[in-house]
Amino acid sequence: MEDLPRPVPPHDAHTHTVLGDGEGTVLEMVRAAEAVGLDSIAITDRVDAETADLEERVRAVERVAARSRIAVIAGAELAILDARGTLGLPRADLGRARLVLAGLGEQTEGIATGVPADRSKLLDRVFAAYSAAVESGHVDVIANPFNLGRFPAPLTPEELPRAFVRDLAHLMADRDVALELAATAWWWHPELPLDEFARQWSSVLQAFARAGVKFVAGSDARSPAAVGNNHFTRRIMRLSGIELSQVVNLRILAARERRRH
Repeated sequence: MEDLPRPVPPHDAHTHTVLGDGEGTVLEMVRAAEAVGLDSIAITDRVDAETADLEERVRAVERVAARSRIAVIAGAELAILDARGTLGLPRADLGRARLVLAGLGEQTEGIATGVPADRSKLLDRVFAAYSAAVESGHVDVIANPFNLGRFPAPLTPEELPRAFVRDLAHLMADRDVALELAATAWWWHPELPLDEFARQWSSVLQAFARAGVKFVAGSDARSPAAVGNNHFTRRIMRLSGIELSQVVNLRILAARERRRH
């Protein structure tokens, strides 16, 4: 029997291990990536200003990477803390991670807490936070983009002003910051029927694709069984018209980052 083709996209750029809030060890997550046919994986446990062991986390990933036949990237996921794009880790520590993901979270001031009553002000803050994080020069990927459906003042993809989306997309393309095609994007919008969410979200993604933004595929996996779960990612790529050529090759990125460090 012939081997089945590799998954498309052939990487997982967003995973968590027992070094953070995941359930699998680094070795287990990497072996899972090998088992499902991926050619690369990024270990992106959450870190913040109180994370004292970032250097040891990176070394733990690199020890496994040295024995793996696939590319393994020691990354980190950070929270964007406010509309000024403040990142949840001192700048001096950011260079230790080979791939930096950043996104909005439950602690993001002015968006998840201290939410303004005026929705136009809320939208201003959302796009200001993303834009400032992109302009910081420390972020490689915007993770779980526009995950606003479970926030105190929920926003659907259709409510995102297209002028704001286009401006952010052009900024990201100019700064070479990728957008995550999150396999769990649907989870963040429980009030929308799945088909309706997919329609709205694909329309937003088309604006990023037209601007020349590159993408990464991420599962946000917290266990080995979830690594490489890209079925929704593939569905949303088809709906958005995103080609595999617009998806970052993590294997090349890993090689570039190793040379840089």
